[in-house]
Amino acid sequence: MTFRLWLVVVFLLSACPAPRRVRPESRATRAQIGLPGPDAKTPTRLRMHVIDIGQGAATLFEFPCAAVLIDTGGESTSHFDSIQVLKDYLEAFFARRTDLNRTLAAVFITHPHIDHTRGLPLVMKDFNVGQLITNGQPRGVDGLVLESGGEAQELAEQAMKKRGALRTVARTEVENGKGLTDAQIDPVQCEGIDPQLTVFWGGLKQNTEGWEQKTFANANNHSLVVRVDVGGHPVLVTGDLETEAIHALLAAHGSTLNSDVFLVGHHGSHNGTTMGLMKTLTPCMAVISMGAASREEDWTAWVYGHPRKAAVQTVAAGLGCSRPRRDVQVATGQRRFEGFSLTTALYGTGWEGTVVLEENEFGSWRAFTER
Repeated sequence: MTFRLWLVVVFLLSACPAPRRVRPESRATRAQIGLPGPDAKTPTRLRMHVIDIGQGAATLFEFPCAAVLIDTGGESTSHFDSIQVLKDYLEAFFARRTDLNRTLAAVFITHPHIDHTRGLPLVMKDFNVGQLITNGQPRGVDGLVLESGGEAQELAEQAMKKRGALRTVARTEVENGKGLTDAQIDPVQCEGIDPQLTVFWGGLKQNTEGWEQKTFANANNHSLVVRVDVGGHPVLVTGDLETEAIHALLAAHGSTLNSDVFLVGHHGSHNGTTMGLMKTLTPCMAVISMGAASREEDWTAWVYGHPRKAAVQTVAAGLGCSRPRRDVQVATGQRRFEGFSLTTALYGTGWEGTVVLEENEFGSWRAFTER
């Protein structure tokens, strides 16, 4: 090889980016329309139910021996009642899983906004809750003014504290690169399967991150970040964490956050996901919990403009698995939507109704959509 040819080869190799790790596509990653019905078998590892409660979030994690709920939704308009939807879904779930005796081993509330706490009084009243895990800030950083859903969280915290079943998580407790877990955060241990539940972010009592005051006062940035891991195939839930807090989260934990599945932050808002987060997570699949754009009322996905096109593009480009092509609606701003074609494994409750992801004994994921 001549010296000139050698220089050309070196230049071409330097111009090519390092290969990105992508999980291989398999049939298990492709969606099937139709949710697991009343005769569905108990999962061998994990079944993740991203419940369509409209503009909000409620995600049920089903294990062989237990169930855990993260957030309680959701939307309340003239056309949609998330409390009734959540009640009906949990009733049907426990009718199938009679072995669980209507018990949620833990309920996590990521932060006290109404679209995450609206159904909490129902859950506390109608079902057995083993542990309640929150950021401990229903009244915000000043400790005086209730957040929009703070009353529901505060009352639930008071009730669970009397039972010795309340765990509030502060950012200062969370060890960088490791997260935080204990018997209250992770009360689930099944025979042959031991899910690992870990918190990676909590409420900040002081502005230790050096944020602007409005960033620090924003309850979204105090969201619990929860990872659910069965057999080394994690799911990451970031609540409504926004850009500044996402940067801080990545600085604290880096590649420790690598996950198979990402529950997209802040309902697909423009400030709930970053390319840096996607490159760190390298997820196979992702789900957005948001409302349908067709309900043109206040407090809906339509009025907020969720999910934003830029966020959908960022998430879709960062996924390692594919799905059958689906044409969906994405927002270019508040009350403005346009068409978008998905080919990577991104799903959304506002597009497809409830989305269920199931991990099998080999660590592969399968998606089911309501419509």
